[in-house]
Amino acid sequence: MAEQALFEATGVGWRLSRFEGGAAILEGCSLSIAEGSWISLVGPNGAGKSTLLQLLSGTLGFPDAQFSGSIRWRGRDWREMPPRERAAKVAYVAADLDPAFPVTVEEVVGSGVYASGSCDAIDPALDFCDLRSLRSRRIEFLSGGERQRVALARALVQGAEVIFLDEALSKMDLDYQVDLGSRLKSLLRDPASSRFRLGGVVLVAHDLSLSLRWADEAWVLAAGKMVSSGPVAEALSEEVLRRLYPKAAPAILFQK
Repeated sequence: MAEQALFEATGVGWRLSRFEGGAAILEGCSLSIAEGSWISLVGPNGAGKSTLLQLLSGTLGFPDAQFSGSIRWRGRDWREMPPRERAAKVAYVAADLDPAFPVTVEEVVGSGVYASGSCDAIDPALDFCDLRSLRSRRIEFLSGGERQRVALARALVQGAEVIFLDEALSKMDLDYQVDLGSRLKSLLRDPASSRFRLGGVVLVAHDLSLSLRWADEAWVLAAGKMVSSGPVAEALSEEVLRRLYPKAAPAILFQK
């Protein structure tokens, strides 16, 4: 018997509200996340990548007039699960952490306790993201890359089994991108070695070399539709790359 997917979506669609014109942003997207997998979500600007991750995570809600399709978590209907329970399963990490309030690094990271119900992961998450020395610093005084590390630490404190990283490494310097990406990949390979229970990562990054560095699979989105998915070499074939990036494809193919 095939192992049940950790997270799966079938025929997912999303359209703007009628007050916004009702245009379809996503149509018929089907995907699955297997336990221990790292997936690269690829596509040009405006393809719907952020909308897809926000929708899957539950950030957008599921109004019947705008949502279509089905989403399941280990076979359960994702939409019927309470928001707090969803937050303990899946974390959406955006490209920036809005420093709207005068709060410290530790307070932001600790807010993940709302989902997990345990403070035990705060110090390990600070250590994982190299934030111990910044724990008392206020968010508005951090760089963009430091705020991204704070957002990742909060996702770990949530206890999330799947983390959606939406350009969430983009402002870090190269050392932190490589180090934290490699650490997350190690968690996927050997979850028993850590107190975090990571089971899947989906990364959006316009830098394809970064996006694909740790990927087992790729999802390719264009104009709101999933045009290919599967092992990286198959999903990002020469034909797909030329379709997505007609001007950049020669350079990308040369690097491959």
